[in-house]
Amino acid sequence: MRKAVNILEYVQLRIAAIFFVIFIVSVALQVASRYIPGIHVVWSNQVATYSFIWMVFMGAAVMVRYREHFRLGILIENTKGIRLVIIQSLIHFIIIGFGAVMIIDGLTLTEQFWGWTITNLPQLQQGYVWVAIPVSGFTMIVYSLGNFLDDIKDYSNKGREWGK
Repeated sequence: MRKAVNILEYVQLRIAAIFFVIFIVSVALQVASRYIPGIHVVWSNQVATYSFIWMVFMGAAVMVRYREHFRLGILIENTKGIRLVIIQSLIHFIIIGFGAVMIIDGLTLTEQFWGWTITNLPQLQQGYVWVAIPVSGFTMIVYSLGNFLDDIKDYSNKGREWGK
C-alpha cells in the first residue's frame, strides 16, 4: 500500500505544481494587463481563482499524509500508550468521515455544475473546477487510512512505550 500511496502523492503534488504555475502566470498576466496598455486578458481572474482552488485542495490532501492538517497538538503531545492510539484513531476516523462527505457532496456539486460554463471561458465547464473536491476527499481518505495502519503497526511493534 505504501508504494501506491507514494505514487498517489507524487501525482497529486505534480498536479498542484502545475496549477501553481498556472496561477502565477494568470496573476502576472492580470497585473500586466492593468499597467501595460493594449493587453486585455479578461479570463485571467477566473483562471487564477480556479487554479488556486485545485492547488489548495491537492495540497490539503497531501498535508493529511504528513499529519500537517489542523489538530489540537496539546491532546497528542501530552498523551502516551493506548490513549494516544485511541486519540489518533479517532482523528483518522474523523478525517475519513470528512473525506467521505467531500466525495459525496463534491460529486453532487460536480454533477450539478457540470453543464455550466465559465463566464469568460465558455469552452470550459465548471464541473472541472468542482471535481477537485471529491478527488481531494478520496486522497485524504487514502492518506488517513495509511497513517492509521502505520500507527497500529508502530504501536504493535513498540508496545506500551509508544509515544515517548
